[in-house]
Amino acid sequence: MPAATALPPQQGTANPAGGASAAQVIPFAQASHHGCEQGPSFTFTPSTNQQTFGPFPLPATGYLRRIVLEFSTTTPGTGGTASNDYPHSLSALIRLTDTNGAPIYELSGYNTLLADTYGGYAGSPDYRIDPDYSSSATAPALSPYVPLEISPDGVGSPANLSASSAYRLTVLIDTLGNNFSTPPSPVEAMSCTVWCEFWSLPAPTDARGRQQAVAPPYSGTMGLWSQQPNITVNPGSQRLPLNRMGNLLRTVIVVFRVAGVRSDAVTGDPVTLRWDDINLDVTSRRMFRKRMREYVNDLTARDVGVYVFGLYNYGVERNVGGLSVVSWLPTVTSTRYEVNTPSGGSAGTIDWIINDVTVSSTAPDQRAAVGGSGVQFHPPVAPVIPGAA
Repeated sequence: MPAATALPPQQGTANPAGGASAAQVIPFAQASHHGCEQGPSFTFTPSTNQQTFGPFPLPATGYLRRIVLEFSTTTPGTGGTASNDYPHSLSALIRLTDTNGAPIYELSGYNTLLADTYGGYAGSPDYRIDPDYSSSATAPALSPYVPLEISPDGVGSPANLSASSAYRLTVLIDTLGNNFSTPPSPVEAMSCTVWCEFWSLPAPTDARGRQQAVAPPYSGTMGLWSQQPNITVNPGSQRLPLNRMGNLLRTVIVVFRVAGVRSDAVTGDPVTLRWDDINLDVTSRRMFRKRMREYVNDLTARDVGVYVFGLYNYGVERNVGGLSVVSWLPTVTSTRYEVNTPSGGSAGTIDWIINDVTVSSTAPDQRAAVGGSGVQFHPPVAPVIPGAA
């Protein structure tokens, strides 16, 4: 008979010497369960002034997976012509802070659409295909979300177990002038209900007394989203550096605009993406657009002026949001990361939208580090669990 194939550690039941079954720890994603709880809600009517709601404390639920903002029209408006970023532009800023007040997520409403879509946090990540989505100028309906969980096994989901030390959400509603070229009259009245999706807190043992993991894998790992908006791009060849280094880059998006309107005319071809002394990409905008569509399941349409220059979240699969850290791009504070645009483009601006992952709370060998002649990456390894095979 052929020799038995050894199972990987912590996968199934192994038979160590002596024939006794090794104790197995039930993984977190099996021991825990998905849940959803309503958070804060507020009502508003867009006006000539920006309106701030929050910071709202979120309910203590378990381990946060994502926060969904359900925007609904309560009283429809009449007439009006919306901008090309509407209805996502209703939110000038969505901010989530941790229990110490440090920002985890800070993006505009439109950039949140891009983060949700190209971050790959759902099977069909473009929320414009939601059954209740509406881009109507007089009765919009949309459900953008703040993602926290990085992979389906719970990696990146932070503990949210204390009502006295709450995560806080702030939403800044933008002005009529930034949403409409011709505002409705009257303007629609709207509501926003916040939903918190979470992992429940498992018991240390199950009903049969088997040990269970009570926290997601690689505790302390956190996915962060931030933006660097309105950076001037002059006509001619330009170097556009990204000045947020030191973590693992998972997704990097650029939005080109001319006079505030998204445009493909700000740069010509080819575009060069440089990582330290390596040209990772020297290719056309058309090639970038092709890859963006291939990697996103059920993308509704191409967003003019939007380019995902850093698509590092495919893992070992062929879609955004793929499992594994192997595709994330390691950086240190001295890393040079920039987009070089050739001559032939128009004057305009760019918005950087950055998704980086910090693992600073975990072991040193799970971090990007400098050694030898350049950046070296030591990927996370499975934690050692006493009693596991």
